[in-house]
Amino acid sequence: MRKLLPLSILFTCLFAAPVWAECAYPDSDRGEAPAWVCNLDVYEGADFLAYGDKSRLPSISLQSRLAAKVAMVAVVSKLLDYAKAELAAELPPETLLVSPATDDWSRVAKFKGMRILEKTASPQRHLYVLAGVEPDVRDELIAVARKEVLNANKKSLIAQLGQDGWKKLLVSK
Repeated sequence: MRKLLPLSILFTCLFAAPVWAECAYPDSDRGEAPAWVCNLDVYEGADFLAYGDKSRLPSISLQSRLAAKVAMVAVVSKLLDYAKAELAAELPPETLLVSPATDDWSRVAKFKGMRILEKTASPQRHLYVLAGVEPDVRDELIAVARKEVLNANKKSLIAQLGQDGWKKLLVSK
C-alpha cells in the first residue's frame, strides 16, 4: 500500500492541475490576468460585479471610458434584476414585472455610488474594467433600483393592486 502512495499523489496532482490553472486573458494566451477577469465570484468586497472591456482604441482615455460604461450598465442591469426579484416576491404570483431599459445612460447616472474597482490591460492592449457596488452603498443602490422598477411598472401595478396597494409598495423597504 505504501508503494502506491507516491503514485496516487502524482495522479491527484495531474488531474487537479486544471483547478490550479492560471487565469489567461480572453484575447491573449500570454500573461496572467487577474482572477476576476476569469471569474467574478473570486472578487471580494463588492456586490453586483460586472466587467466591461474594449479593444484597442486610438485614445486610452476613450477606451477606459467606454469599457467603464459597459461595466456600469451591466452592474445596473444586475441591480434592476435583483430589485425586480425582490418586488416579485412581495406581489401576487401572476404579476408580471417589466424591466427598465439598462442601456439608458440617464438611468445609469441615477446609481451614484457604483465604483470602478479595478482595471487591467492585456498584452494585446485590450482593457478590462471591473465595476461593482461596495457594501456601504449597497442598500441605497438597491432602493434606487427598486424605485426604477416600480416606476417602469406603475400603471400595471396600480391597475392590479389599486391605489392603496401601490402606496404600500412605495413605502415598503
